[in-house]
Amino acid sequence: MSLRPLVPVVLAASLLAVAACAEENTAPQAPVASTESTSPVPTLDQPGAQCPDAAEAGEAVRLTNSAGHSLAAVELGSGPFGVVLAHQSEGSLCEWLPFGRLLAERGYRVLTFDFAGYGSSTPTRQKTYVEDLRTAVEYLRERGVTHVAIMGASMGATMSVVAAAAIDPPVDAVIAISPPLDFDGVNAEVAAASLSSPALYIAGDMDGNYATYAEAIYAATPGEERALLVLEAPHHGIQLLSAETRAAVEARTAIERFLATHLTD
Repeated sequence: MSLRPLVPVVLAASLLAVAACAEENTAPQAPVASTESTSPVPTLDQPGAQCPDAAEAGEAVRLTNSAGHSLAAVELGSGPFGVVLAHQSEGSLCEWLPFGRLLAERGYRVLTFDFAGYGSSTPTRQKTYVEDLRTAVEYLRERGVTHVAIMGASMGATMSVVAAAAIDPPVDAVIAISPPLDFDGVNAEVAAASLSSPALYIAGDMDGNYATYAEAIYAATPGEERALLVLEAPHHGIQLLSAETRAAVEARTAIERFLATHLTD
């Protein structure tokens, strides 16, 4: 939009006289305000908005990673031993809440969160998987957690392995359930060679190639404090823990034993 010059219309004998009069009497125009508007900052949902009833069991918190993304999280339990839970590619923190409550009942402080671009975290195409996990671990440590493990399912499993190899000081344990070798250009098999944390890999033998992937990542992991559990099951990721099957019981038992062994003073 433009402003019209504040020049009176005057009848004159010649066009030259009109032009001279207009030039002499035209006042400088005031600056025109820009009509362009910046995109509003999106209003983020409450952490656990996809499962509000389940999320009420814990405390909703927000973390900010190094890229400035807001991460939605729910914290459960208390104490000096902590577990960070990382979700699958089509999931959110909600998928971990049932198992998170179980761990909290066992005496762990649990943090389940949405990766940036997922759930109620900052909507973005810029994926910051490892930084998101680093932020979650730092949050627990700042709150007095002295020993922390990270555990993920599917995509979250791959990212947990890579993050465990990158976080300093190292986490006390990492658990990967149905881990892809590579997800979104992030490679767990390559990262596993740098792991110094105890690691547990779990997969179902009828879940596509995921048992083979878990075996490959296990083989790439150095040291003696590593374990591989291949179960007779078709389930994938979080479903491998939540199904009402003997395999699910075996998986949950193995995880609890692994945590009890490595999250201790």
